Amino acid sequence: MIKTEYRFAVALKTLMAEVPLDDISVTLLCKKCQVKRQTFYYHFHDIYDLLTLVFLSEAVEGIKEVKNIRQMIKTIFTYYNANRAFIDATMNSACKDLFQEFVYNNCYHSLLHLINTDIESKKLHLNDKKAIARFYGMAFSNSIVYYLSTHKTKTADGLLLSLSFEDDESIHQAIMKYQKRG
Repeated sequence: MIKTEYRFAVALKTLMAEVPLDDISVTLLCKKCQVKRQTFYYHFHDIYDLLTLVFLSEAVEGIKEVKNIRQMIKTIFTYYNANRAFIDATMNSACKDLFQEFVYNNCYHSLLHLINTDIESKKLHLNDKKAIARFYGMAFSNSIVYYLSTHKTKTADGLLLSLSFEDDESIHQAIMKYQKRG
């Protein structure tokens, strides 16, 4: 992201921690960044375009190094906790699907990595691995976002408990089923 876009992204995240997204105007963003409105429109179509850029450029620290599902969930929760006000504001706006997609993408890529580390997965076609990662990625991301949007008290342990229906063995079993099918 270039410097001006980054300034707008930081300003938006800061403002969303204080003000609902629907109450944030381009004028308010420009005032916070100390630039003219034309500068905003040079880079973005609207505030939703900027919010999309924020989620496209965000990274969940440590997500690429997870070694199991439990660690993946904890890593995503740590990201949520560090950005709680911003994410809660996103989930309470018309753009809640952006956060859902962000969580899904992180789950999908983590799960694909975990699948590739299972020795049995070496016998699977890449499309089969991706199908497993999509299925479990959707299940985990939906459950994570549901937990974060409905529970008043949010903890990593609470999130893990709400997702205790699945574990690394479930992924291994899915790999084995795909092998038998093939």
